[in-house]
Amino acid sequence: MSGLILVQPSLASAEKIAEYRAEFPAERMQVTCDPDRIPGLDCLETYEHIPDWLRFCESMKGKISWYMTVRESDGKIVGFLCLRHQLEYDDDDPEFCSHIGYSIRPSERGKGYAKEQLRLGLEKAKAAGLKKVRLICRDVNIGSIKTILAIGGVYIDTIHGEESGLNVNRYDIFL
Repeated sequence: MSGLILVQPSLASAEKIAEYRAEFPAERMQVTCDPDRIPGLDCLETYEHIPDWLRFCESMKGKISWYMTVRESDGKIVGFLCLRHQLEYDDDDPEFCSHIGYSIRPSERGKGYAKEQLRLGLEKAKAAGLKKVRLICRDVNIGSIKTILAIGGVYIDTIHGEESGLNVNRYDIFL
């Protein structure tokens, strides 16, 4: 699939980011222990205003990189991807850490965008010097499981979060 590019978020795209965020209703399937967290938009839920989140993103430069997955034909954000350069920047529990978090906006799912987005994210990870990427997803998230396996993910195990009550699959992809 072509026609998707990863673009770092900027103030010029604040309105489009807000539209993307609004497409994730509170009652969506919980994918993290924080029900308000949207994968790929780490910490956005803690900021009321997009410019404040963008300042946070800038403060994490070199540690975490955020990317909008943009469809070139119309400039629409179809997904978001977060690349953590080290696992320590993801979670207090290292067992539940991942290098990449991603999401596709609900209205754009089922079009193959997740695979291309993850493939592009792996290119960014390799360019950042990573040799192996750890990915996690809920054990019931069939779409994400298929995406990770299709891109070469190797299943490691399934772990249970005592605090969250979630079962999470862990995968590695060697770059």
